[in-house]
Amino acid sequence: MTESSVKIKFIANRDQILYINSILDSYDGIGIMRTIDREKGHVAIYSTESQHEKVLLLLKALKKEGIYIKDISVERSEDVDSW
Repeated sequence: MTESSVKIKFIANRDQILYINSILDSYDGIGIMRTIDREKGHVAIYSTESQHEKVLLLLKALKKEGIYIKDISVERSEDVDSW
């Protein structure tokens, strides 16, 4: 059985994108971050159904730490190639 893919989109301060990505990378295997539009700070993290809650908790913790993250949305798909 194949697990659903989850795309978590949000807006971040463009000067903090690299920092957010490095923190995410330290949590081996919970998601892969891609910048959609650096100038606007649009970012997406691709994760799985079983791991995406950890990503959301991480984003919440980063916001609490003072990192600018807003407009978080979650999309699910069986066909990740459609993204």
